[in-house]
Amino acid sequence: MRVVVVGGGIAGVFTAYFLRKLGAEVVGFGGRMEYPLTSLVLTLSMPDGEDIEMARESLAVYRELASVRPITSVDIMPATADLGSLRRAGVKYDVVDRYGGLLLARDEVAVITTDYLIPVRRVVAKLRRELGFSAEKARLAREGRTAYVVADGRSVKADAVVLAAGASNRELASRIGVELPFRPYSCYAAILLVPSWLRGLSIGDYVMSWYGRPGPWPFYIAGDGCGEAHTPPPRGYAARIARMISRRAGWAVPLYAKAGLCEGSPTGGPLAGKVGGLENLYAVGGLDGYGSMVGPAVARRLAEAVVGGRAESLPDLSEIPEFGPCVERHDWSFSLRR
Repeated sequence: MRVVVVGGGIAGVFTAYFLRKLGAEVVGFGGRMEYPLTSLVLTLSMPDGEDIEMARESLAVYRELASVRPITSVDIMPATADLGSLRRAGVKYDVVDRYGGLLLARDEVAVITTDYLIPVRRVVAKLRRELGFSAEKARLAREGRTAYVVADGRSVKADAVVLAAGASNRELASRIGVELPFRPYSCYAAILLVPSWLRGLSIGDYVMSWYGRPGPWPFYIAGDGCGEAHTPPPRGYAARIARMISRRAGWAVPLYAKAGLCEGSPTGGPLAGKVGGLENLYAVGGLDGYGSMVGPAVARRLAEAVVGGRAESLPDLSEIPEFGPCVERHDWSFSLRR
């Protein structure tokens, strides 16, 4: 079986990785590498049990490919928060009313678990090399109900085509008259200086609604939201994030803010499926802010369905409900509001 994969990020390279393991011939087009130099976070502290299962599976895959570093995770929540998903999944956690220098209110608790720093850029680059991904940009084309790929003026045909191009998915599909249930949006982050004891923590503040992650020394990366696709961070964004961190940690110095392009789905998380109306086109997207957490597991399920001829087991991506692309299923905030 021959499969063409369009997209050289987490979704694309891991789909190709598992396709190859299952015996498929894979042709990959990756475009330019756009991952940050800093490691990304994988957490098991999520409100959805299936996400926890996929995160564990993904962690095991990463450990086969690179060195993974555990760090302390601190989720700040209302004292009444339901942590049933962690308990049912067997995630080890502690609930405390104080932790280090964090300033908590009387009705707040800190949920302590372990997160993992994943060198995603290194892993993706390694797999692109090993799988022979081309850096060429590719686009979709079609003949009737069959999709194929065009790159550098040549046509590349295969038994199956997997579209895994992140925030470009929707645009690439629309060029062949296909609408996908993915929506791009701008995701914002600020670079700051914070107290040394805080810099090594992975923070999810689900009361004040911000998150923080270790960045390259001596920086800390934090954010709280998103906006319309291709828009820059709001004016004063880094200063606003710094004020929230200061209320928890005493002080924070904002340096600058930046925007990236993310992609959401109707489920609030990664979604892989068959594209209706075309016989051989599959797509995976909507990784939101947590492709590093569950991307390998989602890719494995897609690869197994493609090679096994089990398209009927996948969601039909031609069904397109209305949804807000900024909703991220792994974010405890939405669970707590319900």
